[in-house]
Amino acid sequence: MRKVCEANLAGSFEKAARLLGSLAGLGFSAKQVQLVTERVGALLAEERDAQTAGFLALQTSAGGVAEPVSLLVVTTDGGRVQTIQDDPDQKWKEDKIGVVYDAVPVPETPGVDYAGPPPLTRSVVATMDPWDTLGDHLSALADRRGYARAEQKVFVSDGAAGIRSVRERCFPDAAFVLDWAHATRHLHQMAQAAFGTGPPAETWFQRQKDRLWKGRLEPLFKELARVCETQGPAPPKAPPENPRRILATNLEYFRTNREGMDYAAFRRRGWPLGSGIVESTVKQVGRRVKGSEKHWGVPGVESTLQVVTHLIADDGAWDRFWNRHPLSKVA
Repeated sequence: MRKVCEANLAGSFEKAARLLGSLAGLGFSAKQVQLVTERVGALLAEERDAQTAGFLALQTSAGGVAEPVSLLVVTTDGGRVQTIQDDPDQKWKEDKIGVVYDAVPVPETPGVDYAGPPPLTRSVVATMDPWDTLGDHLSALADRRGYARAEQKVFVSDGAAGIRSVRERCFPDAAFVLDWAHATRHLHQMAQAAFGTGPPAETWFQRQKDRLWKGRLEPLFKELARVCETQGPAPPKAPPENPRRILATNLEYFRTNREGMDYAAFRRRGWPLGSGIVESTVKQVGRRVKGSEKHWGVPGVESTLQVVTHLIADDGAWDRFWNRHPLSKVA
């Protein structure tokens, strides 16, 4: 059963069945692989839900690590899964994925390109449930990783409303870092909305990007507001692609996420500036569950998500599960 689950990383139940036959001599059909995977995934989901319920009931730290970590990073993002629905417009659903990892801060060295601290051990949680539920699961996971005792706590993400809700409700004491790539993408959108696609837009963008990188937020925000005022307000019924609407929307985005934009200070502390770890995790999960040819029932994909996230994490959660569950008990 463990081999059946691990074969899921091949990309589909069909590929897993072929892999089991060719490499392990196990004669499983794709449907049998699916049933085993969903059975194990359901057990994993039960354990996750029980751990989260225990954390929420106690509201106290489990103290999951022997020594306090110097830096604990929490980050989250969403992917896309095609589900079986009567309404075609409702087929694509969002799978929410959270990552917790420890690191050692690496303060910026003058003259050296800043890379941020490399992750040490990554833990992963995922669900098809709403963002509030993901926040509860992520809180419990962070607690097991020693969040309460961590010397420094950082939450890195984009500025999406659902993710912001998770951060503000579940991790209010963590320093917020707005993902650098998302911040510059929004800045570039403003440049093109105000100046088009020619050299003036690129010149303006590079100057504001430099201000953002150096932590010169006051002149940056004054310039963003000036550009919006110069272009004027968007008409009441302007579509999202209207340049004035783009400017106003992005100005509000930066104002909402301003506390997470002091990148110069973040580099001095040796913190990560990007959410690339969770984005790569979303891609890993997506290789198994996302695809136009893959049509999931929501309970089935929820169970499969648990298997996949345990397999790709490097915190030993998969091994610990099998140590707790003899095959006879799982079966």
